[in-house]
Amino acid sequence: MKPQLLKISNPLDHSFNLFEQECGYFATPWHYHPEVEIVLMHESEGEKYIGSSITEFKPGDLTMIGSYVPHYYKNYESYYEEGSKKRARSTVLHFNEDFLGKDFLESPENKKIKDLLINAKRGLFFNQTISKKLEKDFLTLAKTEGMDRLLLFLSILNEMSKETDYQFLTSDPMQLTNHQDSNRIKKVFEHVMQNFHEDIKLSDVASLANMSESAFSRYFKKRTRKTFSTFLTEIRIEHACKLLQKDYHSVSEVSYESGFNNLSNFNRQFKSLKNTTPLNYRARFLG
Repeated sequence: MKPQLLKISNPLDHSFNLFEQECGYFATPWHYHPEVEIVLMHESEGEKYIGSSITEFKPGDLTMIGSYVPHYYKNYESYYEEGSKKRARSTVLHFNEDFLGKDFLESPENKKIKDLLINAKRGLFFNQTISKKLEKDFLTLAKTEGMDRLLLFLSILNEMSKETDYQFLTSDPMQLTNHQDSNRIKKVFEHVMQNFHEDIKLSDVASLANMSESAFSRYFKKRTRKTFSTFLTEIRIEHACKLLQKDYHSVSEVSYESGFNNLSNFNRQFKSLKNTTPLNYRARFLG
């Protein structure tokens, strides 16, 4: 299943797009677009596919999806049955990262919102507490115009940027906030991204950083909040997910192409990160 580039029609008299969707089921295909997307689910259940993740959605779900991240919402089978009275209802916001000008996010007051947009490139799923807190604002947006509408939207972004209780939906360790990036770490990232399909030893990357293995391990974990081994496994599993979304690689080929030389270990690591087996993952994407 290949994601489609979707053209979002932004109204000329607004700086962002608001769409209140109500239908029997969500019909938008697997797609991506340059706009950032925020989805608040009011009514409906099913599975959401964001990047390489497959997770369930239900009423109250609040999700933020970064620019060009492939995604779609698929209702449970009962929604498609003839005569079904179930409804799918959500509020969807689309906006460009520079919707208020290219320099807006560079002001120090907007650092948290800028970081929010960077983190959204991994897909963000927020807890029910902030979802309930913001639901009234989402519903009010559709009835508001002019500067009041813009200020309310900025207030929503501000509240989301202050929230710390959220989950990343897809593992992409290259998308780090600016304060975490440094030349030393970037050298390691670049080396891993170019060579993850090969055997990478801790001593190799420690030497790139001009550090001992133990010092590098402490440094890396402090900067990324994960061990180097976990980071490497996530990179490999994300690559495996991209291959599994196509139907011409066997699981053993995917395992090998992703840097695993042991199929059992690949299956174990994949299930640990994605909560499903590689075969089931492929079936859910291509089914």
